[in-house]
Amino acid sequence: MDFTNIIFKFDLVESTTWFYLSSFIALALFIKFGRLFSVRNLDVVLLVLITPGYLLLSHGLFEGFQEFVWLGYVWLWGMGGIFMLRMLFDCTMVRRPLLEPNLSSGGLGFLVIAMFSLLVTNIMLVGQEPENMAPEQTEIIQDSAGYRPLEEFKPLPVVFWSAPYDDYKGETTHQSKYSAAGISTTFHQWVLLTIHLAIVMGLVTVGAVHFENYRIGLGAATLYLLIPYVHELAGRIDHILPGMLLLWTIVAYQRPSIAGFFLGLAFCCYYPFHLLPLWLSFYWRRGMGKFLIGVIAGWAVLVGWLYFTSVGMDDFLLQLRRMHGLVWPGTESEVFHGVWGMGWAPQYRVPLMTAFMVMAITLSMWPAQKNLGTLISCTAAIMLASRFWNGHGGGLYLGWSLPLIILVIFRPNLEDRLTAAGQANTA
Repeated sequence: MDFTNIIFKFDLVESTTWFYLSSFIALALFIKFGRLFSVRNLDVVLLVLITPGYLLLSHGLFEGFQEFVWLGYVWLWGMGGIFMLRMLFDCTMVRRPLLEPNLSSGGLGFLVIAMFSLLVTNIMLVGQEPENMAPEQTEIIQDSAGYRPLEEFKPLPVVFWSAPYDDYKGETTHQSKYSAAGISTTFHQWVLLTIHLAIVMGLVTVGAVHFENYRIGLGAATLYLLIPYVHELAGRIDHILPGMLLLWTIVAYQRPSIAGFFLGLAFCCYYPFHLLPLWLSFYWRRGMGKFLIGVIAGWAVLVGWLYFTSVGMDDFLLQLRRMHGLVWPGTESEVFHGVWGMGWAPQYRVPLMTAFMVMAITLSMWPAQKNLGTLISCTAAIMLASRFWNGHGGGLYLGWSLPLIILVIFRPNLEDRLTAAGQANTA
């Protein structure tokens, strides 16, 4: 037997085992045993309870048990609804005592490096495709919102999980001029690692700079890397990129133009468009002009990329409509995936969409006095609410809001964290 196979052999931990191991570590690190009935403890437990939904889904899909698949989607819907209400409730919380992790900064830093190393191994080694396998071409439907350059990053098979949306149905669009050659697997892997690293660095930065506690930032990054979802769907760029861009929008909130640029880039998955009323109300008379300039700049980058990858003007206009969600909501279950493709009447998406729009507008007016804390929680609530009417996600896209949820869990009292202009006026 080769010595290297003994020392350096890497085997994936079975999903249920990994769920229990990561949950025990998370509970040991972040549960405040001296304050058992605290909101922090409830948040950590709820975050742990999201994973069983993904376990039910994955085993149901691979074993062919549709009952498990349905139960998994319902579980994720329910947990998404609970967290959405939790984010809204956070806007009413005034007293936020500082509750640090149960480990020193050095220990948390070591855990972050160790867990990120496992993530790197998961993507770089397990995500390799067989050499004789031709790149799979993913067809893109035209009757749903989406951004084609992002959709052409096909999922990497990093673990046993196989996302149920790899095979799109419905009428397809033209492929871009670059899709025939496919995207290099190595390039795709490095893009994924860069996004994950940006999320980890963003969480640490928010903790160190905006929360003024480096240990909390390390704790937030550790909790992010302990969530099984992060490793199970590490190969899905559409799951992690929007969340990373929204996180860095928070990081740069005191620089309206930079924050707007990141938010404009987040429009690559369409749903952050609905964050504009909230963020405009935050910068109202305190940097709104600079923020809008940044948003337009980020939006222009996406449009430019779309233009240069289109095969003609008709194709460009079609993809531009999809990018902005200017498509009529489908009413046939055959074109949907996830919970809306399992017999649920798609017509019910329309009232959910209406309620979502009302919620996005309402949060631009309430609470009237917004600070960094309410901005984070309201942003997370809107992104969580988008999962309910997403016809091609069915509640799977936790990554869009996960970094923000973790920030809400750890955040201290942030009533004095306004825009840079607002802080100057207060002083």
